[in-house]
Amino acid sequence: MTAFAVCAWLASPPGRGGVAIIDLVATDPAALDSALAVIGPGPPVPPSRFVHRVLPGVDDGVIARIDPNHAQVMPHGGPVIVQRLITALERAGVDWLDGPPDNARPESDDEIETLALDVISIARSPAAIEPLLLQAFRWHARLGPLDEEERRRSRRLDRLIQPPIVACIGAPNAGKSSLLNALVREPASIVSDLPGTTRDRVSRRIDLAGVVVDWIDTPGLRETDDPIEQAAIQSSLAAIRNAVLIIHLIAPDVIDHGLPEDLDPEEGMIRVQTKSDLPATTPITADHSVSVIGDRGVTSLAGLIRDRIVRAEDFDFEGRWAFTPGLLERMKS
Repeated sequence: MTAFAVCAWLASPPGRGGVAIIDLVATDPAALDSALAVIGPGPPVPPSRFVHRVLPGVDDGVIARIDPNHAQVMPHGGPVIVQRLITALERAGVDWLDGPPDNARPESDDEIETLALDVISIARSPAAIEPLLLQAFRWHARLGPLDEEERRRSRRLDRLIQPPIVACIGAPNAGKSSLLNALVREPASIVSDLPGTTRDRVSRRIDLAGVVVDWIDTPGLRETDDPIEQAAIQSSLAAIRNAVLIIHLIAPDVIDHGLPEDLDPEEGMIRVQTKSDLPATTPITADHSVSVIGDRGVTSLAGLIRDRIVRAEDFDFEGRWAFTPGLLERMKS
């Protein structure tokens, strides 16, 4: 072991949050006291208590003593701060691990629940938490290989862990940037009446009521002699072809130039009439209509997109979710 008989590991995804969590586990409570004193000098932290400590030369943060043999140090999540703490722990003789050792989670004595808690720490969508916490019961209640429905729902639920791409496309000035700004409630894209204003794709991570997606706001699709705009359109088409869902915007005051024929997203396409406050000179066939003036239809469009990415019934499904690679093999062993 070490001089302190203590091991530690990073329990939070690196560089993904404002606060990092470093777990420390010791075979002896006195050893844990000594390790905590090195990185946060002060009186010993009693079990089940939180204290604020200055971490000398590094940061200030919170130390949580979960039980006599387990504590968590919570500094700010910047990579430099975390690395300095790792270095300080290693210099103090603490064994640094790449991940938690077996049975390291006091809040879980079940392997499936432990794996689910690990995945919760990296899942991008808040909506992933509840179905992940149900997986221990689901997996112990049913044995054998996944059936087709479980595999299909697992593929969709996986989108709660790693956000899928949603591509917003349409003619120049169809309202793509305005819609993105309305969805994120802040100016993420330049909005202008001039065609071709968005000359490169803009990516933004959007939380749609708990389901997070990577939204691509693409340049307007049209024929153009501008070589810079042509390059931007071609580059965006490559990203659009990786999209799980396409949002095709059609405005009553601009000519729609159509779409490339080879687009075949897994969850299809939603045709949206924008600028619904304006009169349409010709009938527009669309699945939904919005106007960013007064946010008409924007909230319901967000719900429509959310339900295409992960179905409402997926959350109520009582089967298993293969939420991490090799889960079925683990259950067989």
